[in-house]
Amino acid sequence: MADDELQEVRDNFYVGNFQKALQMCESTQGSHDLAQNELRATLARCCLSIPLFDRLKAMQNSDCPGEQAAALMAVILKSRNEQQKASAKEKLYGLAAQTHDMSCAMMAAITYAMDGSWNDAVQQTKAHPTLEMQALCVFLCLSCNQFSMAEKKLAEMAGNNDDSAAFRLATAAVKLATGDPEEAYLTYCDLSTQFPPADGEDSESGSVLLQTGKALANMQRGMYTEAVEDLQRALAVAPNDPDVLVNMCCCVTHLGKKDEFQTYYAKLEQTCPTHAYVVKTQSLTDVFTRFKASLAA
Repeated sequence: MADDELQEVRDNFYVGNFQKALQMCESTQGSHDLAQNELRATLARCCLSIPLFDRLKAMQNSDCPGEQAAALMAVILKSRNEQQKASAKEKLYGLAAQTHDMSCAMMAAITYAMDGSWNDAVQQTKAHPTLEMQALCVFLCLSCNQFSMAEKKLAEMAGNNDDSAAFRLATAAVKLATGDPEEAYLTYCDLSTQFPPADGEDSESGSVLLQTGKALANMQRGMYTEAVEDLQRALAVAPNDPDVLVNMCCCVTHLGKKDEFQTYYAKLEQTCPTHAYVVKTQSLTDVFTRFKASLAA
């Protein structure tokens, strides 16, 4: 088979079609051991994204490093026991160092980034100079506001496989960050058309990730009503998605819809109480409460 035998699986995973990508992993047989291991690792990451925690629990002692890494990532994301989370992180970092597996390194990089260890995260991406890891490096640079570095990393990706979802998503993200939301919006629309979540669906039914991307681009263009429509389509599929909810809060604020803001904010506060937006909003509320109390004293 061709070297890119798994490209369609990768593309559907990266655009957020996790259920479709999972089914493709289950029905595809890799032509060699590396391809088969990548399939198993991608399936595990689909389980992490959907999420299917019961399936991940069974992968804790897998002989596939990518499956082990996904199982450890589930503990890091789900556990409320800080000691258990810390132990899972150490095991993940050790697994990445020991196996030199790309999926392990990718999840280790994401974990470092979650803790604010940006340099360690970037170093993990350098260990595997694949297109997907280069794209992750672009997103890491954008996350810590290193826009010029993100543009440089994107330029290094160009020419390898510019039709891949990873490259096009990285390009759209850089366009959003550097003031070209129109081009980003068109990219998200093209990806929605090319990769529907299920075969036979129309181009309006892009994944939650792509609909959220379209909404962000519309928000930057000042088109908040259109952004709300994008987010409503995403919300219909993923009513508890924190990215969808926080962007819906932003949109209705700009549209002056205070009641709707309270509804979406309450849902965000309920489903993701540790979200940065919730934590900051609550801290501001506490400041004003203390200030009001000091005036009354």
